[in-house]
Amino acid sequence: MRWFISALVVLALVGGLWWVEQRQQAELTPDPATDLPSEPEDPQPRYPLPKPELHPAPAIEDQVADDTEGRTEEPIEPESEPRPPLPELADSDESATGALSDSLGNDFVDKWIKPEFVISRTVAVVNNLDGSAPALKTWPLRPLGSEPITQQRGNGDTLLWTAANAERYTELVDALDALPPEQAADLYARYYPLFQQAWEELGENEPYFNDRLIDVIDHLLATPEVALPFEVVPYESRLHFADEALQKETWGRKLLMRMGAAQAGMAKEWLRNFRNAVVEATDPPAP
Repeated sequence: MRWFISALVVLALVGGLWWVEQRQQAELTPDPATDLPSEPEDPQPRYPLPKPELHPAPAIEDQVADDTEGRTEEPIEPESEPRPPLPELADSDESATGALSDSLGNDFVDKWIKPEFVISRTVAVVNNLDGSAPALKTWPLRPLGSEPITQQRGNGDTLLWTAANAERYTELVDALDALPPEQAADLYARYYPLFQQAWEELGENEPYFNDRLIDVIDHLLATPEVALPFEVVPYESRLHFADEALQKETWGRKLLMRMGAAQAGMAKEWLRNFRNAVVEATDPPAP
């Protein structure tokens, strides 16, 4: 699977300050039972996934003879092989890359997927897609390996980001398109406890990673359609959009725009179907 896939300390400090203030009020108040505010309820997930079975189901033993009937019942066969338990997050790379290889093929995974910290890197990059670009070392994917294709525009510094750049993303988009979104959603749900653990270790304010994922996908689906070619200008070691409004867009949206309308359209359609499959698998919110 192509998992296209930032710590906050302020909230903890504010929470600690609130606790100290409440403690001081309790010491000065004669009847704390009536004066202290009630404990805030934990926020409920907006898109809660069903909890997967983390341990293999017990083997179904053959039925013994029924003495009262004087007969032996047929053994009950399990409907499917039980899934093995999930590994620890720190030991999950082999399992995660193996699952990706089953879906996308060994050659694709060997070429594109970094084999270390797969889940943690995916979580970190998802969290950045509606913000600024993360450092390359945090990406779960290897770089494209080809330079952008540009043409000179007039006599100034302006260049054209040409339509030929769409081909640089073809292999990745085709692999994504070949993976059924429902299958990807099932794999995601299977490994969700590890995604959630990686998210909690990241230390962000949003408590539930699946909520964050849905928000990011919705953000990407609203990416404006930009036709190739478009103008870019050199800035330090990068190429920026000449259109200031486009340059102010988030990293994830700019990634889709650089693919061209056709490739971006395929990616967005897959994301839309994947989102729907994930949402359909969620439990109803707690009352």
